Amino acid sequence: GYAPWIKRRIPPAKAYPAAFGGGTAYVPDYGFFKKVPLKNVIPYEQQPQAAKKTFPQISDAESIASIAKMLPPIAYFVPGFMEGTNLNVRNCSGCLDCLNVRDCYDPFTSKSCAFCHSIMNADSLFGSFRAVNAGFSIHLYNCVGVHRCLEMDHAKSCTDSYFCHNVENLQDCMFCFNTKSKRYAIGNVELGREKYFEAKQRLVSEMLTLLEKKGGLEFDIYDVLAKRKG
Repeated sequence: GYAPWIKRRIPPAKAYPAAFGGGTAYVPDYGFFKKVPLKNVIPYEQQPQAAKKTFPQISDAESIASIAKMLPPIAYFVPGFMEGTNLNVRNCSGCLDCLNVRDCYDPFTSKSCAFCHSIMNADSLFGSFRAVNAGFSIHLYNCVGVHRCLEMDHAKSCTDSYFCHNVENLQDCMFCFNTKSKRYAIGNVELGREKYFEAKQRLVSEMLTLLEKKGGLEFDIYDVLAKRKG
């Protein structure tokens, strides 16, 4: 039920029927993948069968243009790969040594993750885009070494923080921007532990109510950064 909110900012992806032999190929609607002929996609494990397809006989009179027209029946596109040991991986592509991962594109050495794009060494990460050495978080974007956080964009080495952008080495912070090495801060101002956790409890209570009633939050890090209308 939380899936629409979790994957709100992640490039959409879908499992498409394989061109032959059954199964599906997981293709993101992202970058050059938008140009992929979806009727010609196959999963990584079907490459050996595709390699057996033979090129039609070509005469000396054929032009490059006419040869190109012969390609569709034997040309297949593999949108990703599966390498190493992958267990309980579903609707994923570009995987390397993953465990209990679903609906992800390009996850490496990660476990217990869903609805992510390009993650590495992640644990219990959801709805995140380009995150490395991160875990137990929701909605990380372009982050490294971030743990137990929510709605973080361009963050490094942060823990237990919410709604922060372009930050480094934060602990227990909220709504901080373009700063580093702070603790118990809101809006870049350090308040002290008691005041900070009082404010955090109010925010968490409001977010919990929204999650239970609407299945998601009405605002995220990009709404916070955006200029208000009116």
